[in-house]
Amino acid sequence: MEVNAVSSLKLSKLISEDREYLFQNYGDRLPVAFIKGDGSYLFDQDNRKYIDLFSGIAVSSLGYSHQAYQKAIHGQVDRIIHSSNHFLNPEQIEAAKLISETSFPGKTLFVNSGTEANEAAIKLARRYGLGINKKKYKIVTFTGSFHGRTFGAMSATAQEKIHTGFGPIVPGFIYVPYNDKKALRKVMRKSKQIAAVMFELIQGEGGINVADQDFVREVFDLCNQNGVLTIVDEVQTGIGRTGKTFVHQHFGVTPDILTLAKGLAGGVPIGAIHAKNFLAEFLPKGTHGTTFGGNHLACAAAEAVLKEVKKKQFSAGVMAASDYIFERLKKMKQKTHYIKSLRGIGLLIGIEIAEEGYPLVKEALGEYLVINCTAGNIIRIMPPLNIDMKVLAEGMDILEKLILKKGEAYENTSTKN
Repeated sequence: MEVNAVSSLKLSKLISEDREYLFQNYGDRLPVAFIKGDGSYLFDQDNRKYIDLFSGIAVSSLGYSHQAYQKAIHGQVDRIIHSSNHFLNPEQIEAAKLISETSFPGKTLFVNSGTEANEAAIKLARRYGLGINKKKYKIVTFTGSFHGRTFGAMSATAQEKIHTGFGPIVPGFIYVPYNDKKALRKVMRKSKQIAAVMFELIQGEGGINVADQDFVREVFDLCNQNGVLTIVDEVQTGIGRTGKTFVHQHFGVTPDILTLAKGLAGGVPIGAIHAKNFLAEFLPKGTHGTTFGGNHLACAAAEAVLKEVKKKQFSAGVMAASDYIFERLKKMKQKTHYIKSLRGIGLLIGIEIAEEGYPLVKEALGEYLVINCTAGNIIRIMPPLNIDMKVLAEGMDILEKLILKKGEAYENTSTKN
């Protein structure tokens, strides 16, 4: 749709119709309608340009209007979009090959989202455990986690606010404090019913909480000793987001099951579960499936993204951008107590601030900068992985101005109190 065509729809009309026709489960949407993108820029209904440091919740891996990506999608649309999983699918095979080549040898099942990928992982882990022992079906997850919104994935998510109002959750999940080796050892020692441990190496929705290296090693050692599967949820951290193709590669571990989504297809809906070969027998015919998952278009998009991320210079670019952001943030932190802590790896970065973060997100939007807040007071920075350094510098200038302004107001208020 052309910019002018959207502009003719007044923003007030868009807001009114959004409320009239759509569930308001996201609350009031920010008052902008993005209708075009170019590189790391987004353009709104009035053709105003914004710098994107959010990339649609870490989805738009290659930004907007990336030539190789667009060519792959356009070409696939011209050929075929969908035929169903009853037939061979060359694009699906190629995307699965690339996942195996860049992670570990195994089998891939494509679905439509991260939630569905985690749901499939839960089912696979249960079938594996129950195949060993009729009581071995429980899955350990960690406080602050987020694994999705379906009943299984929601039940795996160890956050009470996600469960509230839905009645009994799916049984069989054991919640353990994140980064707590002692608590994990106690649970593993106590229960012989555990089939898998499922966790994020960086908790995204939980506040960009990074797993301790020794905690990760303990998880894998305990699982190996007790015949328990490891499931690493890389829905947000995978596909180059942390400077390596997958975040588990930073920790020197290889999970039994890997779940992916978000950045995998650069904006086309997709999810995937990738598992070591020995687990293939536990998802035989009829045990799991999806109508749309892994269709030609989604897998052509994933193939295009994976080919770009696989390039040697790509990771170097991600880390150069990451180093620049952290350097700027550390200097800001020295200037104001408004920044409490910094955390993250690569281009998955969290800034803990001293107050609720949503007002800062809205102020940034008014300055034509797109950022996000999670876990109440964590500003989340997740730009496109190939962001131009000049654009990034411009975005960080805006962010610094806003943070120092907010910091001054916060410190003045704190002094008076």
